[in-house]
This record gives sequence, C-alpha cells and structure tokens, in this order.
Amino acid sequence: MSIINNINKEFLAFFREQEIKINSRFLIGVSGGSDSMALLDIGLKAGLDISVAHVNYQLRKEESVRDGLIVKQYCLDNNLNFYYKQVEMSLIKNLQNEAREVRYQFFNDLADENKLDYILTAHHQNDNHETFLFNALKGSGISGLKGIPERNSKILRPLLQFTKNQLLAYVKENQIKYGTDSSNSSTKYDRNFLRNEVFQTLITKFPKFEQGLTNSINFLSADYSLLNKLVDEIIQPQLEETKNYTLIKFKTSVPKKAWFHFFKKFGFNYSQINNWVESDSQSGKFIESSTHRISKDRGNWMLSKKVNYSKIDKIFHIQKNETIETPIKLIGKICKNFSFEKSNNKTEFFDFSKLDFPLKIRKWKKGDKIQPLGMKGSKKVSNILIDFKKSIVEKENIYVLVSNNDIVWIVGVLISDKYKVEKNSTNYYKFEYKEN
Repeated sequence: MSIINNINKEFLAFFREQEIKINSRFLIGVSGGSDSMALLDIGLKAGLDISVAHVNYQLRKEESVRDGLIVKQYCLDNNLNFYYKQVEMSLIKNLQNEAREVRYQFFNDLADENKLDYILTAHHQNDNHETFLFNALKGSGISGLKGIPERNSKILRPLLQFTKNQLLAYVKENQIKYGTDSSNSSTKYDRNFLRNEVFQTLITKFPKFEQGLTNSINFLSADYSLLNKLVDEIIQPQLEETKNYTLIKFKTSVPKKAWFHFFKKFGFNYSQINNWVESDSQSGKFIESSTHRISKDRGNWMLSKKVNYSKIDKIFHIQKNETIETPIKLIGKICKNFSFEKSNNKTEFFDFSKLDFPLKIRKWKKGDKIQPLGMKGSKKVSNILIDFKKSIVEKENIYVLVSNNDIVWIVGVLISDKYKVEKNSTNYYKFEYKEN
C-alpha cells in the first residue's frame, strides 16, 4: 500500500474513532508549510467540507508573503473558502505564545461566524515528541507528558498518528507545493533546538527512538484517562451542585493529589491546591485561577466561576410597569390592591408614592446601607448578608434596588422600612424576582 493510500485510510479512521460525522463543516488552519498543506490535501481527497484560514504574522517578509500565496492559490484551484488575516506582532511578548493566541482566536471567530463545526490543525507525531521532552525538562507531571490531545472541544488533530517524514513523503508524491520556513533552522527557539540538535543526536544512537516515544506517550495518555476516572470516583460523592457554585465537602481522607487532579481542570496549579488543602483558613478566604475561585464557607469549599469585576459597577434602569431580564429578572407593576402573597422574599410590595422612577438595579457594594424592615436605624448591607448566612459566592450575586440613591430592596433578602406599605397607602408597587 502506498503512503498516500495508507494515510488516507488512517485519516478517515480518526473521524470514525472520534465519532465525528464526515459531512461536518471543517476549518483548516494552513500555514503553507508541508504539514498543513498535507492536511489540506488529505482532507480534500477525503471529501471533507473544507474552509481554509491563514495568518500572516509578517515575521519572515518575502517568505510570509510566499506562504500566503501558496495557500490562496491552492484554494482557488480547488474552489475552497479562503480566509486571510495579517497581523502586527508586538515583538515584546513571547512570539510563539502570541502567535498561538492570535491564530486560535482567528480560527474560533471564523468557526462561530460561519457556523463551522470543527477546526483542524496539522500537529503530527514529531510535535508530540517535542512537547513530551519540552514538558519533561520543565518538570511537568503526567498531564504534560501525555502529549497533545487528539481532540480538545472542537479542535481536532487528525495527523498525530503520522510522522513528519510520512507527511513530507505525501506532499512530494502528490507534487503539492509548500513553503519552507527558514526560521526553523534557528536554534534560538527551544523547540527548534530539540528538533535540530537533540533529536538528531538521539536518532544516531537510538534509530527507533521515535516509535519508543510514541508508545510511551500513548501509555501515559491511557494512564492519565484512568487516573481522571479514579479521581472523579473519589471526588464526586463530595460534590453538591447549586445554582451559582459547587459545594465541596472537604475530607482529609481524600489524598492531596486527588484534589489537585480535580481542580487543575479549572486552572489551579499544584502549589495553590497543596497550600489550600494544608491551610486552616477562615470562612471567606479564597484562591483564584484565571477562570475560577475556590472559597471557604463554614467548613466547606465552594467552587465558582471567577467574578468579572468590570461588570460590578454597571447600573441598570427599570421603568414603571416594566419587566427586565438583565442583570436579573424583575417583574414590576402598579397595583390597586395589596396582598401578602409573597414567599421567600422573592415577591415584595412597596408604597408606590415613595418610589422615584426610573429605579436602578446594581450589585451591592462595600459601604451600602439600608434601613431594614421593622428597624429605626440603618444597617450595613454587608452585615445583613452575614446575618442571613450568605456565602461569599452568594454575596457576589446579590443586587440592590435603588430609588433616588436610597436602597429600597436587597433583592431576594429584605426591603427597606422607608418604602413599606402603610395603612394610608393607596397605590402599591409589586416586584417579583425570578431566579434563572
């Protein structure tokens, strides 16, 4: 069987194994190099519905222009959608990391805008070897040694089963034009050093080292899947899902490593979790990753999404007889009759004559005060939330209703005595708070 037939067969097998419909719509990231041009041609011959994305980072001058033209011409010759993005790199950040961020943002935006199902990239077996050794040298655990995932949400890497030499043989046998990146010969980049110096030295001593590395990565990947399954079996009984957070019942019998493997998928590192497990923090203390927060509340832990503080100070308005959906759902209307139908502080009645419309809705903030129902003096909202035993996560989702800079209602908690319905009240205003 020729290299072409073998690659085409194994390529299609990838989609069957991943249970991905072959008639899905795919976006392929194509740099113009041999690997991505091979992926593009293999995908076309497999009958995939393909669109193509190319990013010009303008780092290699004529070479960058040439690569873009190669990809564009291939798309023109084969009647494929071609999307092009030219960017100015900062030259201050880590170039490889910045380039990765730019292209994946571009790919994801295109996929969303054009309703494309999956994004294909041309990572191959040798990329896996480089990642394995690079992470091993950095001191990575099993998650960094298990290699590049074949699938990460809608990002697919169907060439991980093939070597660089196989892909080069493919493009040469098919006479596919591709560009050569001269910067790949520079060892100033860590990956280039591994590729050009370390691996070339290894192959002279250990001719079959590539297959050995591939086998090791596959074993580690399988072990990692098993590890995660076992960790979930240990941790899941300690979890209780609520609307805004996951309540976690901490048990000292659960190994620290198990807690780490559970929390790392939310962006936490080993040092954070190790310190957190060993600490004896008071309620209200928390740690954060880039996306999530773990806080302590009365002996339990709470895992929640990180608060976007830029939205806390945003003010929303509500007019008379209006229903709003953002930031919370409130239904307001004038009533001629008053009834005590409320329950759980989700439905409240106010003296309409005391309200100054439009009212405002915002998150509560430090220093806020209200005159609680039945009291003569004012009290800090923060202290009221403590009295009601609101957790740190629940506090972050508390809103206040404001009339003329005065708090009328801590929504879902209690109302102000100043705005309560009195014996001489003639018109009433009813608010219903609907939790999503």
